[in-house]
Amino acid sequence: MNIILFLLFLILPCSSLQQDPSLTYCQKASSACILTPEQTEGPYYWNSTFVRQNISEDRSGIRFRLQVLVLNINTCQPIANAIVDLWHCDALGLYSHYISASNQIPNPQNDNQTFLRGLQITNNDGIATFDTIYPGWYAGRTIHIHIKVHIGGEYNSETSLYSGGTVVHTGQLFFNDSFSDTIAEQSPYNSHNVRRTLNSQDGIYASGGSYTLMDIQYENGNVGFPGGLITTVTLGVSSNLLSSETTSTTNPSCGSNIFINVYVIFMLFFYLII
Repeated sequence: MNIILFLLFLILPCSSLQQDPSLTYCQKASSACILTPEQTEGPYYWNSTFVRQNISEDRSGIRFRLQVLVLNINTCQPIANAIVDLWHCDALGLYSHYISASNQIPNPQNDNQTFLRGLQITNNDGIATFDTIYPGWYAGRTIHIHIKVHIGGEYNSETSLYSGGTVVHTGQLFFNDSFSDTIAEQSPYNSHNVRRTLNSQDGIYASGGSYTLMDIQYENGNVGFPGGLITTVTLGVSSNLLSSETTSTTNPSCGSNIFINVYVIFMLFFYLII
């Protein structure tokens, strides 16, 4: 009898959870419902960029549309009206606002260039879309894109500026090395004579980079690179956790797992002793 009651106690919580589609622990181990590991902000962040979809400006390179889906791991639901903050280097490894530093010039002075930087507000489906170019590379780092997620701030439509709020994720997005090999053969990337660092050689990628390794597709497979590239990446964030802005080596876990595991352990202990 005790065994039957114990099994019922295990089944009932999962049954009630399945009534709520935002809690998916008993339904499946969803890859979307995990906390995305963070990586360092890096030295080239600048918080004075306009809200805009097209951030490429005058930079040459292969067109790349990046869609970022922001999910709340506490509910497994998309977060609307979050701000996704994006920045990366151009095809030759230069960052706007830090061109002198990117060129390794001693005592560099900052500039007011804004290419390949921008913010976008997530829609009702939790998606922010950027039109940019495939990044280049520079010495010591694999090809990557920097990203932050802000919530709770205010957007001024007259100035196109965002202010306030809190940062709930700071991270980096990564690219498949084999695909980047083909990119490196295209113009203007093939004029860059700096040796590339691979993902396997990058210390930051080693700390959770595989979770944001993007699957890049041709936007128009019939024409290849001239038709541009596209991908969607999912960032799992918690509205209850502020970004550490440091590399995280913690293994991500689904927000509802802890509750279920504690419940099961408690009930097992209870029925073993009665």
